[in-house]
Amino acid sequence: MSTRPAAGRCLVDLSAQDQLRRGAPERAPRLRVLCCPPAGAAAGYWRFLVREDVHVLGVQYPGRESRFREPAAPTVEALAAEAAAAVAAAPWARAAITPGASADVPLVVLGHSMGASVAAELASRLEHREGIRVALLALSAKTAPGTAEVASTGAGTGAGTDEDLREGLDPLAPGADAAMVRWLRRLGGTPEAVLEHPELLALQLPALRADLRVSMAYDRFPAPVGAPLLLLRGTEDVTVDPGGLEAWRPVSTGPVQRREYPGGHHPLADHGDRLLEDLLACAASGRSG
Repeated sequence: MSTRPAAGRCLVDLSAQDQLRRGAPERAPRLRVLCCPPAGAAAGYWRFLVREDVHVLGVQYPGRESRFREPAAPTVEALAAEAAAAVAAAPWARAAITPGASADVPLVVLGHSMGASVAAELASRLEHREGIRVALLALSAKTAPGTAEVASTGAGTGAGTDEDLREGLDPLAPGADAAMVRWLRRLGGTPEAVLEHPELLALQLPALRADLRVSMAYDRFPAPVGAPLLLLRGTEDVTVDPGGLEAWRPVSTGPVQRREYPGGHHPLADHGDRLLEDLLACAASGRSG
């Protein structure tokens, strides 16, 4: 009997959830975005991208929400492998395999922070192992493997150069939770209500620590995809410098484009419309090239 997680747990259709909530009819999408969340986050992190004409799917890592009782994945590669299998099983995936199919919708693979590593692996697996064409690979707020760490926080690669991050990773160390809260507060993106609520922290910190360890251990580039590469960062993000982001270039043989959005390490939710415009434009340029 297979232990592979059901696609409904590994891949969350955020657009379908929104349609059900609103009682809205399904519309043919102009873009499909497969999203990999940052460390500690769930698939719902990407709900801000949902539009009537954009199909948004979030990768759900184990250890949270519907997969709360599942053990953490051991590697980034394992996360990408189960997500690729779930995508390949999706009804819409056949159109991504057959060029010129009437239901063909550009597929973007997008990842933020730790999720950028998962996205790079996922896009590679989809193209090389599943035969699914990716129109665009978009990587956000993540220093490439093997690139020197930005010393201020260590969040760009998760390599642990920040003292609070190092202290916070070991749940048995004295003051570990407090150190992790200090690090999260500086990084931004976590609601203060969560940081000040011990019960909520107790639920979220195990998944966050597991994700960070996996992110820190990731040290390779997957086989490159032919899709264009879009590199994203916040203008005030001190965790990832442009050079560290640019070092992702080997994951694609296609053209590379860059976009910056006002904000720190988590700027995308505040610029959802602009992000979707950039994804559409860059995916279209790759398909016409």
